[in-house]
Amino acid sequence: MKRLRVVNAETGEDLSTDYTLRHRNQDEAFREQKKQSTDRRDFSNANMSNIHEVYDALTTAQCGYLMLLQCYVDYNGVLVKSSRDKTPMTTADMMSVLQLTKKRMTFYDFLSACTAHDIIREEGGAYSVNERYHFKGNFGSQYVVKLYTAKIKKVYSEVKATDIGLIYRMLPFIHYETNALCENPFEKNPKHIRWFNKKELAAAIGVTPDTLGRRLKQMKFDGEFVVARIKVGSEPERYTFNPNVFYRQSKAPDKTLLAMFNVKKP
Repeated sequence: MKRLRVVNAETGEDLSTDYTLRHRNQDEAFREQKKQSTDRRDFSNANMSNIHEVYDALTTAQCGYLMLLQCYVDYNGVLVKSSRDKTPMTTADMMSVLQLTKKRMTFYDFLSACTAHDIIREEGGAYSVNERYHFKGNFGSQYVVKLYTAKIKKVYSEVKATDIGLIYRMLPFIHYETNALCENPFEKNPKHIRWFNKKELAAAIGVTPDTLGRRLKQMKFDGEFVVARIKVGSEPERYTFNPNVFYRQSKAPDKTLLAMFNVKKP
């Protein structure tokens, strides 16, 4: 490539040691690449290091309720009616969102368990989610899973709370780069990832292998499978989370990972 000099037009001084020339097409290509590589979907966050404290304290269905509620967390941690309406949620609002208006005892059992274990806090009539477990906004830590709020809100009426709760219990085991469900989700060397088989994953989330196998086949969010079952030779099945639902990186998901869930819809 021909080397070009940078010269001050007024003084004739050669500035090539301090500056370089770049074609405007390169700038446009860089902006386009950055646009494609940035994940712009609305999301909230789960702290992988701490959420075991949540599912140790709550039932599986209650974990499902919390997964939906945390979609309404604002940047200050307060539960609000929507991203546009910043009015704090009342208990009536929460019951409505969770579709528990006619199951008040179920709702208050859930809320009592959350407040007793400092998962949800109440102050001055406003409820907030403890940022130790869930928060909204960008993050610098790799110990975080992004939960895409629009997807979770949309499918709540279609999926049982217990199924969402089982998914919640899987969040601490998502591998950073591959979305694999594994024993060592912070492993950087792909050759050393210790994938869960069905028995191991079932044990990790507290269900029987038969229950897990039956539920996984039915777990769809908005027509997309939540977990892919991968079979390699004679090895046991492996599992990978759908990056359209849960993902750990700030950039857009890998195309190969997206293609795995590109199932033809009827």
